[in-house]
Amino acid sequence: MKKILKNESGSVILMVAALLVCLISLASSVSLLGIVSWDTTKVNYAHDAVQEELFMRTESTRTHMILEQNPEMIIPPRKIKMTQEGRKTTYKVSNKKEIVHVTLFMGLPTQQAVSIQTLIEAERCDRRRFKSPVKRFSEKLVKSKSLAEFQYFTNSEKSENEDGGFDAGLVKFWGPDVLWGPLHSNDDIWIQQAGGGTNDNWPTFHAMVTTAKLLKKYPGGVHLEDTGAPMDEIFLGGYAEGGDGDGINPIVYNPTADLIRENGMWIGDENAEIVYVKINGSSFEYKNGDIVLAGIDTFGVYSWYPHNAYWANYIINAGGNWYEDSDHIYTNHVPVYDTVWSHGGTIALNNQSVFVDDAQLWIEGDVCGAMTFGCSDTIFIVGDITYENTYPGQPPDDPLNPNETDFFGLVSEKKVIIRYKHRDPFDGMSLRDDNCNDIMLYGAYAAIGIGDVGIYGNMACHYDGIFTFQYQHPHGSTPSFWAPSPYTGNDTLYDYVDLHKYIFPINEYIPQNILGFNLHGNIYPPGYQTCGFPYESQGYIGSYPNNNSSNYAVPYGTDHPWYNPVWPESSDDIVFERGIITVFGAIGQTRRGFVHRSGQDPYNHPNDFEWDIPSYHFDGKHNGLGDGTGYDKDYHYDNRFLYIQPPDYPEIYEDMGGAKLTAFEKKAWVYKSPSEWDK
Repeated sequence: MKKILKNESGSVILMVAALLVCLISLASSVSLLGIVSWDTTKVNYAHDAVQEELFMRTESTRTHMILEQNPEMIIPPRKIKMTQEGRKTTYKVSNKKEIVHVTLFMGLPTQQAVSIQTLIEAERCDRRRFKSPVKRFSEKLVKSKSLAEFQYFTNSEKSENEDGGFDAGLVKFWGPDVLWGPLHSNDDIWIQQAGGGTNDNWPTFHAMVTTAKLLKKYPGGVHLEDTGAPMDEIFLGGYAEGGDGDGINPIVYNPTADLIRENGMWIGDENAEIVYVKINGSSFEYKNGDIVLAGIDTFGVYSWYPHNAYWANYIINAGGNWYEDSDHIYTNHVPVYDTVWSHGGTIALNNQSVFVDDAQLWIEGDVCGAMTFGCSDTIFIVGDITYENTYPGQPPDDPLNPNETDFFGLVSEKKVIIRYKHRDPFDGMSLRDDNCNDIMLYGAYAAIGIGDVGIYGNMACHYDGIFTFQYQHPHGSTPSFWAPSPYTGNDTLYDYVDLHKYIFPINEYIPQNILGFNLHGNIYPPGYQTCGFPYESQGYIGSYPNNNSSNYAVPYGTDHPWYNPVWPESSDDIVFERGIITVFGAIGQTRRGFVHRSGQDPYNHPNDFEWDIPSYHFDGKHNGLGDGTGYDKDYHYDNRFLYIQPPDYPEIYEDMGGAKLTAFEKKAWVYKSPSEWDK
């Protein structure tokens, strides 16, 4: 070694070697430090990725719930600061949303959804501010779930007569019922093998049927599956129950018209009690109806009074005068009302809702575009509601000729009722009876009223929302007629005849000998479907002048004044069977509404033959010659409602163990390149 050190060449070599060792050590140290630093950066990036992933998922839920509370809200950005030993990181969360169409249906881009886009970026602040290159960008597509997604939805399968007990409230599906779209009920669904139809007296359901309770057979209430019923032939689209472990949850039934109230155009004058709307394509015209008291009329009630021109002439020709020969037994004081109509306006409508507050809505027409009408009161359908771009009777979701534009919704915060007859203020007050010969309805219909138990007690069921028809308990009444006056011989109009024959309003405190003149009905006579004009008691007719105050003959019976919307109407002119309700769309209701009545039910027709409308007693039974009154059903679903709902149509919620879930369904959630954020 000493020799090497003394040798100059050796010293140089050694120095070079030492330097090489130092350089190698330095390089190794730098390299090792670089590896450590890179590993630390990678750990930070990995931490950013994991943390942003977690934030992305929580942000998805947060934005989901924000939209649930306020779909119109602009989702605000936020910053989340996280501090760890040696690391302070701020995560910036940015959101934006837009309405998109995302799914093809029948070859058309028709599924409307909300695109929620979220970008998350990280920024660290230690010795220097540093933006992490790790970013997360995702798009979540959500779509609200509405009543229109069921062809038939009921919260309760019991009728509005539920206060009368089980039998009075029970409504079931039977042989003539054929439904083509999805059906859900929160209640037991009752099935009866009776009534005819094409399925051995069983009803037929072509799409999925779900109930939060059970399918039961009427009568008896046995679980339908346990009766040997041909389930595969009844439920062609399948079925599922909640009461036997299948896990079908009830839908939280609290739909509202709030979206229509908030976003819709309000129409109707302040004093209007009726708003009558005629839709004409993409616009509508409306009139305001103000119901005014025309006066208090007095009507003398006589122990005998002619009910047609023949008997008026007969008595006059015999030298009689019923005003003088018969007894004046009572004086009716009856308020008479009139509806004063005024023009409201003609309004164009484009993908918008309309709301009527504190008045009835009467509606009909031909729809072009997307529109929804809502009302705080009862809605009366006064004529067909059709689509301009679908030929009446054809399905709007026909794959070969789909309707791409027209969507209609109708929402009542009380009831939706198909009107019987009415006088049309748009046509000189002409009498309309077109609803009595079939009716065709396109669109989604919701009757969402919920009776207040605190106010009405067990009668609250009569205030729940139902889809039904008007004038369910018809009886004849005496129409006006012309005949000579017994005083002058001149032709005279005899009108409101029954108010001269009967005491009205009914008065139980009158003398016993005239109690029979209180307004009443009777059992239907042979050869007639119901009591009332033109049938009259032969004993009463032959009793003229009927002035034996101790033993009066009394008239046979009549309809309740103005219960028939075109009262008085002869039973010969009453339309009992009114054809078919053809629906292309959806019906949602709080409880099942009747669309056909037998006229035999004891709840509405007790054997006392009294009119007591506040107690829902409509005189004696009516079913002499026919099979009752009302409509047959021909209900078809509009599959477009699985993708697009009418504007501001009521949403529904699912229940999971008592917890209300959001009305928005998650349709897709995907990660995207952050570079797409600004596109």
